[in-house]
Amino acid sequence: MKYLKRLLKTITYTFIFFALFTLLLTTFNYFNLINYQTLAIGKIIIPILTLGFSGLLMGKKANKNGWFEGLKISLIIVLVLITITAILGEFSPKKLTFYLILIISGIFGSILGINTKTT
Repeated sequence: MKYLKRLLKTITYTFIFFALFTLLLTTFNYFNLINYQTLAIGKIIIPILTLGFSGLLMGKKANKNGWFEGLKISLIIVLVLITITAILGEFSPKKLTFYLILIISGIFGSILGINTKTT
């Protein structure tokens, strides 16, 4: 039960940070403070950083196998993203590479998290 609470807390933080950063990027684009190239780069960087952060949170709480904790949280979030894109009809095989990068980002984040935690 404790693990499930930690998992749901991390997923909640992940989606909150993702929504806030996306809203910030969209607002900057709306007021023409950033150009289209910056928006396109931001659309790639924000999910990578967010998944890395969620892996970091899971890694800090893990006792061992930090990479596995990052893999689990990344797979859950990527499956949610795949479901959303499939429902919206925007799914393409090219996006699988991006989802793989997101999973790797979560794994690296959790490796950093388990190695930087204080005991």
